[in-house]
Parts: sequence; structure tokens; C-alpha cells
Amino acid sequence: MFDGVGVSRSEPPSLTIRGGAIVRPVVAVVESAPPVAAVIPPAVQPEPARENASETAKEAQEAQEAFDLGIERLRSATWWEANRKLRPQLAQVGDLMFAAKLLEGETGQSAEGAARVQRLRDAMRAHRQLKPAGWNRLVTQVRDARAKSGDYTALMLANALINEIRYRDGTDGSYYPPARFFAESGVCKDFAVAKYLLLREAGVDASQLRLVSLAPRYNNTPDDWHVMLVVQTDGMAAPVALDSPAPPVRKRIGDASGAVSADTTAGKSDPQAGPAGPSARFAAILSGRKPADVVLRAPFGPAVVPLGESGQAERPLAVVFNEQGSLSFEREAPVGARRPATAKRRGVRSIVADDAGQSWSVDSSGVFRKWQLTRAASAAPLSDALKLDLRQIEVSSSTAG
Repeated sequence: MFDGVGVSRSEPPSLTIRGGAIVRPVVAVVESAPPVAAVIPPAVQPEPARENASETAKEAQEAQEAFDLGIERLRSATWWEANRKLRPQLAQVGDLMFAAKLLEGETGQSAEGAARVQRLRDAMRAHRQLKPAGWNRLVTQVRDARAKSGDYTALMLANALINEIRYRDGTDGSYYPPARFFAESGVCKDFAVAKYLLLREAGVDASQLRLVSLAPRYNNTPDDWHVMLVVQTDGMAAPVALDSPAPPVRKRIGDASGAVSADTTAGKSDPQAGPAGPSARFAAILSGRKPADVVLRAPFGPAVVPLGESGQAERPLAVVFNEQGSLSFEREAPVGARRPATAKRRGVRSIVADDAGQSWSVDSSGVFRKWQLTRAASAAPLSDALKLDLRQIEVSSSTAG
């Protein structure tokens, strides 16, 4: 579901659902403080004050526009159903995950969101107590790359560095701090956390970072969840994905598909081959024997790409979070939906009405059904389909530099 979120005093008022109708906020500069003209006579008003007020209003307007576009895009999104939960596609949420402020506190967040935030904070606490040898060297080189060549270069470097760690299945449910991850290897969540911490210490603000929890796709098993880091810094037209290497493909018992063990396919240049821990190249970087940017000559794993071009673009999005809070994009599948008898046949697209009278188009051709709000003239207002879940969403402040 969409959770209500708080907003700073300088942000526009909330977008709320009242009586099934969306009430659009009016963008305004800080309302809790009197205007400059009420305190300082016009003749002596400093010019910078007027400029700052104008800049604040412009930033608020831009944030509101991005938020409105994101909400409209979400209404048109494809929602995937699994275990009676509906979740929108990641790329269709896009920068709304940054435009909407994250929820804080136990009462505001969903149970899953709060749990993921806590696990991230636990990893950050452990990281402050023990950092892997050579970590500060990584931070310095990523920070220098950011200062010299900009955010995108720093993101490419951080992504390529952490992807030098070998992927290893079988980890527990905690988020490994880098010291443990570097020593034991890990899975997607551990790659994402290490990239998050590396960029945070290199100067990227938390407001520009989102960890995303992605649910299974229609053609995957129910336990196929994925965690990835998404970044949008100032000046970026769209968020970018910093994904982790795929797990090794291993032949399962009884598998007649011809898949072979990763041990027979991994080449000598593949850092995922061999024992746990960093690749030989990454070990040389940590020790100072090689500069960090050598990983950019032949990076391993997915490159930094716009979210819509990521291999995870169509994955169902469950929760976005960082150290500050979380926002759940899950909602319950319509309760008491009326389904025509013909819809029971696999592969038939049907129209389903929920309790609010809003119609949904349902595609049952996959293992998990896909839902989409319809815009039929006779249907109830679009806001009715979301009113049970979209209690209150407010615009986030602009990202920090």
C-alpha cells in the first residue's frame, strides 16, 4: 500500500484522499514563517532574500510537478499480483520513489519497510565499529572521482568496485556490513548495502539513494526476491540502477535443460569464480597496489544504466528505503472482486470490478496475474481504486548536493 509520509516545513502540503477524491495541494513557499515584507520594510529588503524565496518557490514547484507526474504514471502502471498483493513495475514508479518522502517511525512504515530500515541501520552500526582493510582508500578514490568528473563517474566506479566481490548464496537474512561481505561474499542485498555505504561516505546524500526491494516476476519462483541500489543525484534526468552480478547458474538435481555448473563456465577473468571474498584485482586495489579505476577497464557485472534500461525494470516493486525511512508500494489485491466466468480460462484478459466500483483489466497469461486500472467513462473515479491505500503522500524536498 502507499503509506502516509511526513514532509519538511519547506515542502508543499500533502496530496490527500478525501471522500474518494484527490485533493491537489497548492504549492507555496514556507507558510509557517511570515514573508520577508512583513518583517523588513520594502526599501531595506536585501536582494538575496528575494532571490532565495524565488528559488525556494521554483524548487517546490518542480518537486510538485515531478510528484504529480509520478502519481499519474503510477495510476497507469502495470501491477503484478502475487500472494494477493499488487505491486507496480519498478521502471513505471521511476523517480516517484525520490519525489515522495520516505516514512519514518514504527507507526508510519509498513512492517516490511521498518524491518528493512532496521537491518540497514544495524549494518551501518557494525560498519562504524569495523571497516575492512583498504575501505578508506576506496572512499577517497570514489570521492576524488566525484569531485573531478562528476556524480556519474563516481557511481560507475563504486558500482564496478563492489561488483568485484564474489556472489555467494546461502547467506542469512541480515544485511552484511562491508567487513563481513568482503570476507565471506554475499548476495544482492549485501552488494547493495556496500554500494550504499561507499557512496554515502564519498559524499552522496541519503536523499539521493534508495534501496529497492523487488518481488518475483511472473515467471520466477515465489522466493526470488531482489535488492538493488537506485540513485538520482542533482542534474540526473532519471534514476539509475546499480545492480549486482547475477548468481552463478548451477545445474539442479533432475534438471534436464542442459544447464551446466558455474564451475565449468566461469573463466579466469570472472571475479565470481573461485573462493569467497574479493577478486585478485580488487584485493590489489584494497592494498594500494593498484588504483581503483582499473576496474573500469573491464568492469564485471551490470553497468550503471537508467532505471528503464535495467534488467530489473519490469520487476514488481515492493518497498523503497534508506537509513531515514521507507515507503511501501504494495497494496492488497481488490477484495471481493467480481470475475466473469470466462476469465477463469488461462490467458484471457478480463475486466474486474473492486469494492469501490473501479474496474481493473487483468491479464492472467502469466504465472502471476497483472492488473491495470482502466479509464472507462462509466468507471468510478481513479482515486477510488487507491483510496484505501493511498492515505497521504507528500512531496519530498529537493535532493541535497
